[in-house]
Amino acid sequence: MKKQPISVLSLFLAALMLLPSCSQTPEQTADEPDSANAVTADAGSSDAPAPETEPVDDADDFSAYMPTGDYDGFEFCILKSPDIGWALDEVCAEEVTGEAYNDAIYNRNSRIEEAFNISVTQFDGSVDAAIKSAVSAGDDVYAIAYPSLASASNLAAQNLLVDLLKRDEFHFDMPWWDSAARDYLTVAGRLFFAENEINIQYDEATWALYFNKDLVGLYSMENPYELIRENEWTMDKMRGMMTVVARDADGDGLVSAQDYFGFATHGGSYVGMLSGAGESLVSMTDEGDFQMNLTSDRVLRIAEKIGSILNDMTATVMPYRFSVSPGDAFFTGHCLFFGEVIGTFAHLREMEGDFGLIPFPKFESSQEYYTCEVLDTALAYTIPRSVSDKSRVCTISEALAIDSHGDFMNAYLDTTIMGKSIRDEDSRDMLELIFEYRVYDLGDIFEWGGVTSAFQKAVDEGASTMASTVQKIEKIFNKNMEKSLKAFAEADGE
Repeated sequence: MKKQPISVLSLFLAALMLLPSCSQTPEQTADEPDSANAVTADAGSSDAPAPETEPVDDADDFSAYMPTGDYDGFEFCILKSPDIGWALDEVCAEEVTGEAYNDAIYNRNSRIEEAFNISVTQFDGSVDAAIKSAVSAGDDVYAIAYPSLASASNLAAQNLLVDLLKRDEFHFDMPWWDSAARDYLTVAGRLFFAENEINIQYDEATWALYFNKDLVGLYSMENPYELIRENEWTMDKMRGMMTVVARDADGDGLVSAQDYFGFATHGGSYVGMLSGAGESLVSMTDEGDFQMNLTSDRVLRIAEKIGSILNDMTATVMPYRFSVSPGDAFFTGHCLFFGEVIGTFAHLREMEGDFGLIPFPKFESSQEYYTCEVLDTALAYTIPRSVSDKSRVCTISEALAIDSHGDFMNAYLDTTIMGKSIRDEDSRDMLELIFEYRVYDLGDIFEWGGVTSAFQKAVDEGASTMASTVQKIEKIFNKNMEKSLKAFAEADGE
């Protein structure tokens, strides 16, 4: 089952009591294993029934869930796009290099290869086109594939992907699967794409806020960590701190790299801040459909606040607005806040100034949780319908994900992120908080009726235009949304 949220204050009081020995991973407490669902496979038969397993006493011992099988040299080929520069997305490693993250991938794959008598390979190419071609030709060449969330929504609507909920090899309530992805991405009762720990790029694509600790100290401002612990980290607090720092440092009346800014980011912050405020572009109706969630009084007030922050020409740096790069403004110590994804950590390692990590602010302190969005460019776990032996692929996938929850995730979190990038214990707690309460916005992923762009436009023009903006796209939104739901419901998914 999905872990139930706890109050932020309780979370941090507990964290303070446990430091420095508290766990630094976003894992959820495991339920006792369901013996009827433990996945195994007899040699030569990928559809063999699973044997009974005994309950496990140790909550961190998931060995009872690890399947077995002999697949006679099967090539488990993983299809993905060529490596992207802003996030870790590797699923294979050619050799041991001494680098913890690389070696964890290599060792994980080697263990599964030996255990199942398979080879794990990776093919880099145009994922969408390759899936379409494979399914059309009935070519069983790719075991699993990693399109973006946005692309996966289109592939699923074309009946090209397997419905993961139909597979009993998976344990979606266990911590090697992202339960938030399962909940948010289940559409029309179907789950064609999800997130697990075989590929942690979705962690890297989670939205967050970096802040310059030196500037906070220089201006004797409130500590953002303490504001979060006290449940007072809001848009108003952020806006006030931004205006303290922003100034025309060289006095030339122009915006330049010598000036100081309050916030540096890009267009993703429109929805990122909306998510942080506890809202989304769309909401589900009682009938299971979706509607635009843009005209309530609360959303209108949030949109107005987002506009006041992002469109402040004296305090906020956005791409193409000035000659100043948002990333450079923060890296050089000339900006207080930087809105980006977790994957940005790697690019900040050489930054001379001291920085910390926090979630995006709430709209008001009465809001229960701090929530951060996973971008629609996050890579999603999928199985093409061209796969002939789905039980074999699902069994191996589950084994890879279970194994990933050990050394691989430790290498990513403890070494790559916390050992190389995070600079203080507080940021470790914040990373756990960010991963614990992340969200997925179906409006951003499916882009029904161009709702993301429409929201951005309305924010820029002023919240008073939101109603007319919604009216303009409502017909096409409903048409596109209904088309998606119909396609999902009617897709074979086998």
